[in-house]
Amino acid sequence: MRFRRLRKCNEMLQGGYGRGLQIRTLRRCDAYHLRPEQRKTSKKHIFNPRSPQTGIFVIRGGFGNVFLRKKDMPAYTKDKTLFCALNRIFGFKPSGIKALIEDGASPESLLPDDEARKGIIGWAEDEISRCIGLGISVVTIADPEYPAALKECPDAPLLLYIRGTWPEGKRALSVVGTRHPDEYGLRMCDRIIDSVHSTGNPPVIISGLAYGIDVQAHKRTLLRQGITVAVMGTGADRIYPKSHEWLAEKIMEHEGCLISDFPLGEAPLPVNFLKRNRIIAGLSECTVVIQSPKKGGSMVTATQAFSYGRDVYAIPGRLDDCKSEGCNYLIAAEMAGCICDTDRFSLYFRDGKDMTASHTGAGGSHRPGDCICYGEDGDRGKILRILSDRGGKSTESLLSETGMAIENLTAALTELEIDGKICKEDGFNWSIKIK
Repeated sequence: MRFRRLRKCNEMLQGGYGRGLQIRTLRRCDAYHLRPEQRKTSKKHIFNPRSPQTGIFVIRGGFGNVFLRKKDMPAYTKDKTLFCALNRIFGFKPSGIKALIEDGASPESLLPDDEARKGIIGWAEDEISRCIGLGISVVTIADPEYPAALKECPDAPLLLYIRGTWPEGKRALSVVGTRHPDEYGLRMCDRIIDSVHSTGNPPVIISGLAYGIDVQAHKRTLLRQGITVAVMGTGADRIYPKSHEWLAEKIMEHEGCLISDFPLGEAPLPVNFLKRNRIIAGLSECTVVIQSPKKGGSMVTATQAFSYGRDVYAIPGRLDDCKSEGCNYLIAAEMAGCICDTDRFSLYFRDGKDMTASHTGAGGSHRPGDCICYGEDGDRGKILRILSDRGGKSTESLLSETGMAIENLTAALTELEIDGKICKEDGFNWSIKIK
C-alpha cells in the first residue's frame, strides 16, 4: 500500500504539479519540505527530504492522503496568502493599507495588476506552506484571533507570524529597558515582575528577547510560573540573539509565544528592532521602562505607547546616571508616571483593590519573593531569598551578604545546584534556575 501511494505521488510530480503540490494525511504525522533540486521521483527524496525550503510540502503517514494544488487551497488559506503578499509590499508602512481595508477595500484589489502580482502571490503561497510545515501560525488583521489591543493601533501589522500560543483574554504589561543594565536595573525589573505576579491574576509580560532588561523580564516571569511573549525583530523561524534559543523554547513551553511581522528568514537588521517596538507597545495596555538612555529602542517603545494613548511608567534613577536619563526625561515631560513603590504599582492590575489593600492576592498568592524559596529555610533559604530578590550573585558577593562561613556557603551552593534550584548561567554568577 505504501509503495502504491509512493507511485501515485511520483506520477503527480512527473505530471507537472510542481512546487504547489501538497500531500495531506488524515492522521497525525510529520511534515517535510523538498528543495527544488529534490523534486525527483525516487523514494529517498520523497521520504527523506533535508533542509526546509519553498517548494513541495509533503506530509507522510497514515491512509487517506489528499493531494492539493495551490489553486485548490481552501478560501481561508487564499485570504491569508493575499494578506501575506500585502504585508510583504507594505510591511514598513501598513497604516494606509489598513485604513483602506477598514473602509471595505478587498485585499485582492490592493495588489498590483502587472506581472509583479503573479510573483508576489507565488512567494506568499510558498511562505504560507513553509509556515504550515514549521508549525507557525499566520494571523491576519481580519482574523478574530488577532490581538485586539494591537488591532486598535493605526500602524498595526497586516499579518503576524506566531510561534506558540497567544494568551487571549488576558491583560498585558510591556517591560522594556537598556541592554546594559546595572544591578539596580535588574533588581527593579525583578521587583516589578514579582509585584504584578502577586495580584492573583498576573498580566502577560511582553518584551523583546534582547539582552539586558528584556531577557531579565522573560526569565523572571518564567520563574514566577507566568506567561510571557517575545516580539522579535527577525523572522519567526530565526531566534536572535542565538544564545537565547533556550529561552525562546521555555517561553513556548510555558504557554507563551514568539511574535513577528517579518517574513521567514528575515535577518536581524537594526531597523527591524526599531520597527518591532510598535508591536511591543501596541500589544499591552501599559508599558514600563526600566533604565534607558535618552536615545534608544526603549524610548521609541515608550513614545509609541504614549502616542497610542496607553499608560507609560518609568523607574526613576540618579540624575548623574546615564542609564536613567531616558526614564527621568519621560517622568519630567509627564509622558510617564513615576514608580516609587512596586507594591503600589501592582494595584494597577488589582481590579477593585484600593491603596490599603493587602499585598496577598487572590488564591493565596504571596508577597514578591516569598514563593521563590521553594519551602527552604536556614542557609539554603537565605541564599535563595538573596538570589530571588537581587538577581545573579557571585560566590564572593553571597559570602558577604549571607555572613556564612565559606565552607558552609560552598556546601549549600553545591547542594542547591545538585537539587536543580540554582545554576551558573554565565559561568560566574549564581542565579535561580528556571524550571
